[in-house]
Amino acid sequence: MTAFASSILLGINFYSIVKQQTNDAVNKKMNEYRELGGNKIIEIGGSLRKMYSLIKNNEIICFLMDQSAHSDYSIYADFFGQKTATFAGPAKMALKFRTELVFVYGYRKDDYSYLIRTEKIDYEDITGMSDENITELTGRINLMIEKYVTAYSDQWLWMHRRFKHVRK
Repeated sequence: MTAFASSILLGINFYSIVKQQTNDAVNKKMNEYRELGGNKIIEIGGSLRKMYSLIKNNEIICFLMDQSAHSDYSIYADFFGQKTATFAGPAKMALKFRTELVFVYGYRKDDYSYLIRTEKIDYEDITGMSDENITELTGRINLMIEKYVTAYSDQWLWMHRRFKHVRK
């Protein structure tokens, strides 16, 4: 809903990196809704060259970070006090291209209207591409997710099984 509404309200189309759903019919329907506002979908495993080209052309790429990341291609960063598998793509892209990193979260208010918030994630103090820096920046992204999940826990999709892959 946030990506759909943001693109319509701002008049900007986004490219969303999404995880393919196990159920093909659900995956197709979700992507149809995601694209209704003019956004484009790139499923995980899509071309990195395409993403690099989009960044160089000042396009907006959205990563849906609240889903469980696969243990084989993720960073284990703090999330609610646990080392949880988290997508590293946003941190890697931001560190490589020094792009702005903006967290966007929509929530329903008591009057059933919606509010979309944006917050820039500061990482000026992190320079260079290293596993340590990628993990640090990914942790900062997770802190933003924690902030809004804590504030609006009844609106978060707990079915994402975010703690599916955890390390001690």
